[in-house]
Amino acid sequence: MSDDRGGAPGRVAWWGSAPVEAAGDDLLLPKPPGILRRFWSRHWRLADALIAFVGLLFGYLENIDTGLGLGHANWLVSGWFALVLIAAAAIMLRRTRPVTSFAVVAVCATALTVVVGGSLIIPLMLATYAVAVYRGNLWAWGCAAASYGVFWLATLLAGHRPGAGNGLFVVLIFALLAGTAVGNRRRYLDALIDRAAQLARERDQQGQLATAAERSRIAREMHDVVAHSLSVMVRLSDGASAVADSDPARSREAVRQIGEVGRESLRDMRRLLGVLRDDQDATVAPQPTLAELDHLVETYRSTGLPVVVQQRGTPPADSGVQVAVFRAVQETLTNALRYANQPSRVLVQLDYTGDPIVVEVTDDGLWLGPPASVGTGRGLVGLRERAAIHDGSVEAGPRRDAATGLERGWRVRMTLASHTEGSHG
Repeated sequence: MSDDRGGAPGRVAWWGSAPVEAAGDDLLLPKPPGILRRFWSRHWRLADALIAFVGLLFGYLENIDTGLGLGHANWLVSGWFALVLIAAAAIMLRRTRPVTSFAVVAVCATALTVVVGGSLIIPLMLATYAVAVYRGNLWAWGCAAASYGVFWLATLLAGHRPGAGNGLFVVLIFALLAGTAVGNRRRYLDALIDRAAQLARERDQQGQLATAAERSRIAREMHDVVAHSLSVMVRLSDGASAVADSDPARSREAVRQIGEVGRESLRDMRRLLGVLRDDQDATVAPQPTLAELDHLVETYRSTGLPVVVQQRGTPPADSGVQVAVFRAVQETLTNALRYANQPSRVLVQLDYTGDPIVVEVTDDGLWLGPPASVGTGRGLVGLRERAAIHDGSVEAGPRRDAATGLERGWRVRMTLASHTEGSHG
């Protein structure tokens, strides 16, 4: 309550108490009903100037007889004129400084009544009303009570009759009741507007989160489709080029495999783009299953990667888990193909016997890691996201050779719950 700022011009409701400013980025408020209210809302400073002029006019009309009765007492006439003018000017502050405005008007009204026997009923009523509207009920009733108490005490000390403040009391009560009603409605509508603005912001935030999630999903799917196919095609093309002169048959076979991998990749891309174009959920897109795992492994073997698969147990029926296992093997073999230097074996171990399911891929190549310009890290991020969907985890890091104790090769271990409610892959 130390801040005397009331209904500041920057944030007031649409029904005419001040200009309208956007409560949210795209929150459109209704136009004030009627030409007069729209003008009032749009030109609030001019409206306050007109109200101040009305206060000035009524202030002089109320006290014209008092002024004429002062005769040639110039200092009293000047004081009377100044008090009315100051009170009217203070009304200009009724929105931005309602308590200050009320205090100035109340002091002028008390001084005018005690010194020359005049009154400032209309300006005081306007100031009291403004406090109730722009600062709240407690401020309004407190200011009115303090003002009436000071006025009553001043009139007694000045020798006026005890009932001199009855008119002021009636005016204050009327202004308080009217201001309280309007102020309560104003604050209620402000709360509704603030709530609408908050809901609009939350909606925008939810939209941004959904967009980010969709971008992440698209990037993961694109990585799964493109990264492994391009890696295989690059390795096959290098091999075909290397044996083109010495072994044309192998070179032609490698070129044939490049075409096969490329066509398969194009089919996957068309499938993915078709899902995105139709604005369908990712779960309706055809996804690879573990039945295609042998074909995937043979594709990598054709590049010269020495892949060995060891499987224990029966693969789970859950399609989401099958997709996660397939993508894990695909990603780790792609990384081994790209970054492992001359591995003698790339071991893929699939353990379906327990819960969680364990997928572990290790190689013994000289793992130098990707160059600074290669790789985005999205593959491992995608694996971790898939594992998290199935209450699992991913560990990735250098592999320590059991015989020498030195780090050689790379190891990726993924765990997946065999049954996850609502899993999608």
